[in-house]
Parts: sequence; C-alpha cells; structure tokens
Amino acid sequence: MAFRVFPEPKGTIYYYSDLIDKEKVEQLFDYCQILEANIFKEGWELLITYHGFKTLFEINEKSGWFDCENLDEYKLYVESYLADISKSK
Repeated sequence: MAFRVFPEPKGTIYYYSDLIDKEKVEQLFDYCQILEANIFKEGWELLITYHGFKTLFEINEKSGWFDCENLDEYKLYVESYLADISKSK
C-alpha cells in the first residue's frame, strides 16, 4: 500500500494495519515529503475510505507534506496526486 526506501537494503513496506494508525500515517507523510516514501493508489484509497479527507488534512497539517491552506485545496492536491499515479501505470 506504501513503501519507504529505508532502511536499506529492503526498505519498509506499509500494510493495512500501518495505514489505519494515524501516527504511522503522519510519519509516512513526513517520509513522502522528503521523497523517501511513496503511497500507492490502493494505499490512498484505503486512507481516504478509512480516515476521510478531513482527518487526512489534519494529519497533513502536522506533517506539512502538501502545502494546503484548507480542506478543499487539500482534496485537489490528493486528487491530482492520484491522477498522476494512474497515468504512470
């Protein structure tokens, strides 16, 4: 659902149980911000379904991954990010 390149050599795989934990999601967002991790489409779908955009926006505000001023802007960033993921497949 998500992957971080560290610790080397195998990295870290994020599973369902990781993505339902708000603290782990915030940590994952931090890693994504510095380009150490990536959330796959399935991971985003789980995050949105389980947490909802409002909670994800609140987690993002702590992390600072996407530079958004409000929930609507955050939704646009996430939808754009998902569109980019879909194009790359």
